[in-house]
Amino acid sequence: MNRVDKEVDNHKLVPQVDAPRVAISIDELDIPQTVVENLVLKHLSAYPKSDVLHLVRLLGINSHIIEELLALLRKKSHVEVFQSEQYSQSSTNSHVRYALSELGNIAADSAFQKDPYLGPVPVSLSEYKRIVESQDLRLNAISKTALETAFNDVHGAERLVSTLGPAINSGRALLLYGDAGTGKSFVAVRLLNALNTSVYIPYAVYASGNTVKVFSEQHHHIIDHNHVNDTCHFKLQYDRRWILCERPNVQVGGELTMDMLEVNHTEHNRVWMAPLQMMANNGILIIDDLGRQPMPVTTLLNRWIVPMEYGFDYLSLPNGQQITIPFTLTLAFSSNLSPQEIADPAFLRRLGYKVQFTALLQSEYRELWEWVASSVDITLPEETYNKLYELHHTSHVEYLPCLPKDLAGICRDIVTFEELTPWVTPSIIDRAWALYFTNDEQQGG
Repeated sequence: MNRVDKEVDNHKLVPQVDAPRVAISIDELDIPQTVVENLVLKHLSAYPKSDVLHLVRLLGINSHIIEELLALLRKKSHVEVFQSEQYSQSSTNSHVRYALSELGNIAADSAFQKDPYLGPVPVSLSEYKRIVESQDLRLNAISKTALETAFNDVHGAERLVSTLGPAINSGRALLLYGDAGTGKSFVAVRLLNALNTSVYIPYAVYASGNTVKVFSEQHHHIIDHNHVNDTCHFKLQYDRRWILCERPNVQVGGELTMDMLEVNHTEHNRVWMAPLQMMANNGILIIDDLGRQPMPVTTLLNRWIVPMEYGFDYLSLPNGQQITIPFTLTLAFSSNLSPQEIADPAFLRRLGYKVQFTALLQSEYRELWEWVASSVDITLPEETYNKLYELHHTSHVEYLPCLPKDLAGICRDIVTFEELTPWVTPSIIDRAWALYFTNDEQQGG
């Protein structure tokens, strides 16, 4: 299912838990008041002369709380009030603007130095744990029918459903192994299509004196528009510090480093970012191409022993403190290596489910070719399929699921460039094959 399909079906993704309710007081935010005050100062520094509605949109909290905070900051002489002349006689606050005083600018600079995060008010670590644990996908077991539907475009998937279904419901880690091109990553990405629930993701979490940003546009796909509504009314909306999203689907390959599994920041942005496994909570984390990472495989695998065994993870924070977060996700390793090459028997037992991916049967391969050819508007006559089977046989190349898409693309490029009808002859498939494979690949398989 492609992204367009998922967007159309988003209304079917029912939240697994009740929405977080809007806090109506500073105490209900469940984080230190000074943290919220500093966020107001930083926002007024970044967006001078903002009104209450604008601050509601930026901070994601109730307008009454913002008005209370502004009143406190005015008493400290950190905030000044401006009002448009044409509305000076109005009884509404909608055109009252707020800006930092000289003391406020100094305080905002100090706040930025301590914590450069700028965004909605973070949620507390305890609230984060509560929501994540209640959204555990194991509490909403998937059915065989749901998984078969999710794999409707995966040829040969019927051989995998009976294994992958129980594996997902168990919550245990998976090892997907097999030769390159057998569809491991393709299938792993579609696992979440079987889950018909959505989850709430916080913008950020406040823990032990640190703000850790969790929401990532790269990894989290938003479902509704609650987070951008112009008002934040506790009876009409849920807490805008949370965003309703599809279950996270985080995938990383050979670029993975150990730093990406800890609270960290980039050279260009000092905001502390959640590690990949925290972003993937309530979803799936796929570590692709296991064995191609810069660190030894044993080092990477040992990082997961405690989380896999006990369902929580220890994270070190910038100030040296350590916190415990839920490890409530499906961890999937994908590798071209055999299990024996990856880890020792003791670690392999912790993985729980080991699923081998193999080449397709010829009938499945033919069905996949016909589907791909139709999608790129080309036609293969029977003699071309016979030529294709011959090329596989003479080159000792198995019927890999990746080949139809790749070869069909080359065929389409050839007929388009040479202004031919989209009729793929045996000669064209022969040319595409020669362009795709090296001599060594054709000889050795």
